[in-house]
Amino acid sequence: NFFRMFDRNTKRDVTLEASRENSKPRAILKPRKVCVGGKRRKDEISVDSLDFSKKILHTAWHPSENIIAVAATNNLYIFQDKVN
Repeated sequence: NFFRMFDRNTKRDVTLEASRENSKPRAILKPRKVCVGGKRRKDEISVDSLDFSKKILHTAWHPSENIIAVAATNNLYIFQDKVN
Protein backbone atom coordinates (compact mmCIF):
# COMPACT_ATOMS: atom_id res chain seq x y z
CA ASN A 1 0.00 0.00 0.00
CA PHE A 2 2.09 2.84 -1.29
CA PHE A 3 0.77 6.36 -1.13
CA ARG A 4 2.09 9.77 -2.11
CA MET A 5 1.90 12.99 -0.17
CA PHE A 6 2.34 16.40 -1.72
CA ASP A 7 3.43 19.64 -0.09
CA ARG A 8 1.42 22.47 -1.60
CA ASN A 9 3.95 25.14 -0.63
CA THR A 10 7.13 23.53 -1.95
CA LYS A 11 5.46 21.40 -4.67
CA ARG A 12 7.44 18.38 -3.42
CA ASP A 13 6.11 14.86 -3.10
CA VAL A 14 7.09 11.79 -1.12
CA THR A 15 6.09 8.14 -1.60
CA LEU A 16 5.55 6.11 1.58
CA GLU A 17 4.35 2.59 2.33
CA ALA A 18 1.61 1.57 4.77
CA SER A 19 2.50 -2.03 5.56
CA ARG A 20 2.53 -4.29 8.61
CA GLU A 21 5.89 -5.73 7.59
CA ASN A 22 7.61 -2.35 7.38
CA SER A 23 6.07 -0.51 10.29
CA LYS A 24 6.70 -0.66 13.98
CA PRO A 25 5.17 1.73 16.50
CA ARG A 26 6.93 5.09 16.43
CA ALA A 27 9.21 3.98 13.59
CA ILE A 28 10.39 6.60 11.12
CA LEU A 29 9.24 5.91 7.57
CA LYS A 30 11.80 6.18 4.84
CA PRO A 31 10.73 7.88 1.62
CA ARG A 32 10.79 5.60 -1.42
CA LYS A 33 11.46 6.58 -5.02
CA VAL A 34 9.87 4.70 -7.90
CA CYS A 35 12.41 3.80 -10.58
CA VAL A 36 11.39 2.97 -14.12
CA GLY A 37 14.03 0.43 -15.05
CA GLY A 38 17.61 -0.73 -14.80
CA LYS A 39 19.50 -0.84 -11.54
CA ARG A 40 17.86 0.59 -8.49
CA ARG A 41 19.23 1.86 -5.23
CA LYS A 42 18.22 0.67 -1.77
CA ASP A 43 15.69 3.48 -1.25
CA GLU A 44 14.02 2.87 -4.62
CA ILE A 45 11.24 0.50 -5.61
CA SER A 46 10.61 -0.98 -9.03
CA VAL A 47 7.49 -0.07 -10.99
CA ASP A 48 6.85 -3.81 -11.40
CA SER A 49 6.65 -4.29 -7.62
CA LEU A 50 3.68 -1.93 -7.23
CA ASP A 51 0.54 -3.95 -6.49
CA PHE A 52 -2.54 -2.03 -7.58
CA SER A 53 -4.88 -4.71 -6.21
CA LYS A 54 -4.16 -3.48 -2.67
CA LYS A 55 -6.22 -0.44 -1.85
CA ILE A 56 -6.10 2.28 0.74
CA LEU A 57 -9.71 2.38 1.88
CA HIS A 58 -9.78 5.71 3.70
CA THR A 59 -7.46 8.65 4.26
CA ALA A 60 -7.94 11.58 6.62
CA TRP A 61 -5.67 14.46 7.58
CA HIS A 62 -5.54 17.12 10.24
CA PRO A 63 -6.27 20.61 8.90
CA SER A 64 -3.42 22.38 10.69
CA GLU A 65 -1.00 19.66 11.90
CA ASN A 66 1.15 17.33 9.78
CA ILE A 67 -0.78 14.19 10.70
CA ILE A 68 -2.57 11.76 8.38
CA ALA A 69 -4.46 8.53 8.99
CA VAL A 70 -4.54 5.77 6.39
CA ALA A 71 -6.85 2.74 6.57
CA ALA A 72 -5.94 -0.35 4.55
CA THR A 73 -7.73 -3.70 5.00
CA ASN A 74 -8.05 -4.20 8.79
CA ASN A 75 -5.22 -1.83 9.73
CA LEU A 76 -5.10 1.83 10.64
CA TYR A 77 -1.82 3.70 10.20
CA ILE A 78 -1.22 7.15 11.66
CA PHE A 79 1.67 9.15 10.28
CA GLN A 80 3.04 12.32 11.83
CA ASP A 81 5.76 14.55 10.44
CA LYS A 82 8.53 14.99 12.98
CA VAL A 83 10.19 18.39 12.86
CA ASN A 84 13.70 18.41 14.32
